[in-house]
Amino acid sequence: MANILGAAGVIFVLVGLGYLARGLGILRAGDERVLNALVYYFALPAFLLSELAQATYSWEILRFVLAGSGPLFLLILLLGFLRLLKLSRENFYLLSVSTVFGSLAFFGIPFIEYAVGGEEALELAALSVGLLGPFGVGFVLTLLELHQNREGSWALALGKTLRRLARNPLILSILVGLALGLGKVGLPRFFQQILRYLSGAVAPLALFSLGVFLFGRPYRAIPKALGLSLLRLAVLPALTLGFARVLGLSSLETTILVIMNGTPLAVNMIVLSQRYGFYVEEMASLALVSSLGALLTLSLWQLVI
Repeated sequence: MANILGAAGVIFVLVGLGYLARGLGILRAGDERVLNALVYYFALPAFLLSELAQATYSWEILRFVLAGSGPLFLLILLLGFLRLLKLSRENFYLLSVSTVFGSLAFFGIPFIEYAVGGEEALELAALSVGLLGPFGVGFVLTLLELHQNREGSWALALGKTLRRLARNPLILSILVGLALGLGKVGLPRFFQQILRYLSGAVAPLALFSLGVFLFGRPYRAIPKALGLSLLRLAVLPALTLGFARVLGLSSLETTILVIMNGTPLAVNMIVLSQRYGFYVEEMASLALVSSLGALLTLSLWQLVI
């Protein structure tokens, strides 16, 4: 219990320091893009490539992937069924994005590093990002394209999404890491050291930049965001726990998947919502509410597991 609370405290302080840095004028508007770029283009790709290249792959991973992806597909199917009945297209998009687009890399990995710890936990975290993350990103980008171009087809929206993903540094590092790991290709020692140094910056920088990013945003839809946040903070983790129990996953595997599927809305959804004109106030409020709420709910889920 003390370790869980301590980890939540560390995360809260790091996010708070980023927020305070903007409030005191140490960092200015737009500076978060530099921090985000460092994490997005260097630290996180280094972490994912390193962990995935060294991971051990077996058929057991299929159970891990199924337990992590099954709840997401189940909720999407449920929303699709409701769409066929009476759910409006706009609400389908809103609920789908709120459910699927979690901050696996920027929040999940740091939380696991501080709250769980250990090389095996970080390896499983990298696997969950590498094997589950691309689907969430691709699905959400496709929905945003459809929302912006209301007369467009799924095929056209999916094509635009695939072109964007082909240039994504996280996706590229995942593919390279998986190829090296599956091919059992070892990395030179000097290259491993470079990746290790860059990887060490992931947790503190990602959390600090989250605080910087959250400062000064308009949060005018807090009540609505509270309801939407339950999808990722309560419903999805509960389903994930059920899937993990049925599939017989270990306690550590279950913990990693519940944490990853219980992470808050990805903070870069704020930028995407502005770019696509997609529920701008709701997404900003949801990012704030779910980020703060996840510190409590993820700690509680660890106690349940």
